[in-house]
Amino acid sequence: GGGGGGAIAQTPGTTRLAGRVPAEAIPAIDSLIAAAVAESLPTEPLVQKALEGSAKGIPADRLVNGVRRGLLQLREARVLVGRALPGQPQPEGHVAAVAAALARGLPPSIAERMLTMAPQEPPGPALHAAADLVAHRFNADSAADLLVEAHTMGLRGVRLLDVATAADQELQRGGGRTPADALAHVRSVLPNVPAPKVAVTPRGKTGS
Repeated sequence: GGGGGGAIAQTPGTTRLAGRVPAEAIPAIDSLIAAAVAESLPTEPLVQKALEGSAKGIPADRLVNGVRRGLLQLREARVLVGRALPGQPQPEGHVAAVAAALARGLPPSIAERMLTMAPQEPPGPALHAAADLVAHRFNADSAADLLVEAHTMGLRGVRLLDVATAADQELQRGGGRTPADALAHVRSVLPNVPAPKVAVTPRGKTGS
């Protein structure tokens, strides 16, 4: 809808991309970020995608395509959030978290379940846990069932990630365990899933 008034000289993020992203990619990435701004979508995931892709040495055209895909995922995420939480204001964090999960291959229907499961909570951990399980080849619906059950038993936030980790560790123990066996085992011990044994550095706290 409607023509914007003139060109946007500096979108949020442009200044951060200069010198860190191939110069020929910047105009296109800029216009994608400007589109996100115009649609009130979060821009930070797009800036991060550009910076990460550039750090990996991805060529300019593929970099732009990656950011474009990111914008489409943000749009799809917003539709999902709107459907899952009708009539509620949409926190940017929700849209960004859903888009990140979709990018990792989480089926949209599962993302929606994770949102409706805990409408008042930041959905990042639940989405992340579901995406982890799907990435480890667990059945998406079964994985979602397990997380919903864990949530019903009072597991919140990072504890949902512990559930995903426990299922993965159970699967890796071998002995002919199927993903379904691993999920059943974790379900049987809920809500007492162990916190992961390994010390994890919190994301975003460490220097690059």
